[in-house]
Amino acid sequence: MSLFKTYAGLSRGIYYLCLARTINSTGDFIFSLITLVLTLQMGMSVVSAGIFVSMAALISGPGVLLGGYLSDLIGKKTIIVSGQALSALMIMSCSFWSGTMTIGYLLIAVMFFISITRPAYNALIIQLCPEEKERKTAFSLMYLGANLGIALGPLIAGFFIKDYVHIVFLSIGTVFLISTFIIWKKVHVGAGGQATQTTTGERGHHTQQPQGEQQPYGKQQHQEDQQPGQQQQQQQQQHKQGRSPSRQQQGSESLPSPLFPMLLKNPLVVFFIVVSFLNYFIYMQYSFSLPLQMNQTFGEHGAAYYGSVMTINAISVILLTTLVLSVTRNFTALNSIAAGALFYGIGFGVLYLLGDWPQFAIVVVSTVLWTIGEILVQTNINLYIASRVPDSHQGRFNGLLLFVGCLGYTLSPYLTGLFIRSVDMKSVWIIILGISLFYAVCMVLLWYIEKNAMNKQGIESPEYTKSV
Repeated sequence: MSLFKTYAGLSRGIYYLCLARTINSTGDFIFSLITLVLTLQMGMSVVSAGIFVSMAALISGPGVLLGGYLSDLIGKKTIIVSGQALSALMIMSCSFWSGTMTIGYLLIAVMFFISITRPAYNALIIQLCPEEKERKTAFSLMYLGANLGIALGPLIAGFFIKDYVHIVFLSIGTVFLISTFIIWKKVHVGAGGQATQTTTGERGHHTQQPQGEQQPYGKQQHQEDQQPGQQQQQQQQQHKQGRSPSRQQQGSESLPSPLFPMLLKNPLVVFFIVVSFLNYFIYMQYSFSLPLQMNQTFGEHGAAYYGSVMTINAISVILLTTLVLSVTRNFTALNSIAAGALFYGIGFGVLYLLGDWPQFAIVVVSTVLWTIGEILVQTNINLYIASRVPDSHQGRFNGLLLFVGCLGYTLSPYLTGLFIRSVDMKSVWIIILGISLFYAVCMVLLWYIEKNAMNKQGIESPEYTKSV
């Protein structure tokens, strides 16, 4: 299946949103930038620089929770534009503080504002795509574009970071502003909301909802681009029908409907979010355990081999994403995640063989396999929530998922380090294989429970329809 055919038929807003995300991701390597600036420019020790990186990682947790709440309160597009604009200004201001500790604190603040926009991006894709198959394609395109940008950005910045760091700061800030301008001018939320009302309203929402949230989720879109007169007319029509206007239509004058009742009425979604910790725990092995394995296996050449692994990963993402999407077009989101977990387990598990056969060919095969797992999981993990949560709660539920991701990324190095100290390096990969298999079983079990529940009720869940 060709690249253009795979991603054809999406709304114009999705293409602009993905373009903006691709442009934005070329400068989206703040973690690396903090480390490089503090060590190369200021001569800080690796341990001290690590403290700043840890602070940036920790602050991302509250950032995604706040971003999810604000997305539901004042609108997803508003949060993206505001967060990226503030990030751009802070990054550009770093060029005036070169050689001082202020840069470290500013970059931590940048990470906070970037993390605020993450739930809004996911929720906005869901809002702009009324159908399940469109969402899977849109998330795949967003993932492909982001990886393309991430591959190019650090490569270009590497030529300037040591002697012309101020140019890097100004360039990243400019990139963020260009991305923000595209979203502000070209992504029209109102148009996506109307499309969602037409299509999703026919399908309905099959999970139980608290009082005041009984509409299909597609009818609860933020009316960010509507004129006040249109909103007033719509509210008058609702009063004539004997129901009050929804919270989304009231705008920012009222708080979003409570999250806790929705969590209680969707225990399987809560289970999915909690178990997703395993995904982020497993995926973090590529940046912690893998470089340690390269150093142990290949000695002084370990760093060079690890760089090659990252290149193979980036190339595999660009070349295989469309193919994987085509092959799994009939998979549900849960089935795709389960398959991805299996590829995670096999891909990382084969690294156990390095203990007896220290061949880089094993690493190449491993990287391709766990990259396929990455593609399957990362392009589907948001789809499960999308089809079970109303739009009024999408931001907060995505924020919870990202918060669990932050916990996974934060705890994975520490816990894996304990594994390595207790056993040995190669045995860790067997442990990761076991965790991956358990994650896959959880996804299959969740699919089976939901399928039985829907069959007993005689309801066809959107999860069981073809995704693409």
